Amino acid sequence: MTCEFLVPAQAEFEAAFDWYEARSARAAEGFRARTTAAINVALARPTSAGFLVGRRVRKILLEPYDYGLLYFFHDRVLYVVAVAHNRRRPKYWRRRIAGT
Repeated sequence: MTCEFLVPAQAEFEAAFDWYEARSARAAEGFRARTTAAINVALARPTSAGFLVGRRVRKILLEPYDYGLLYFFHDRVLYVVAVAHNRRRPKYWRRRIAGT
């Protein structure tokens, strides 16, 4: 299996990383490591990782960071739909997968 970020999800990840990096290089690297670990968990256990937040979308919390990795699988590809802050704009990402 492979992993691909939707363009808006990649932008969200980069914005969050930059925000953490402006405050602490260690925090930014921790955020990157936690995101990578969540992707690896999802790839290793596609149907048991995360919890369902929609018909097809799963979410893994990026604790201790206040973000979640939202993703779905299609044709052996993990698509990252959003790297969403847990306290902002719930469900805004749904329009990204409307046609899938």
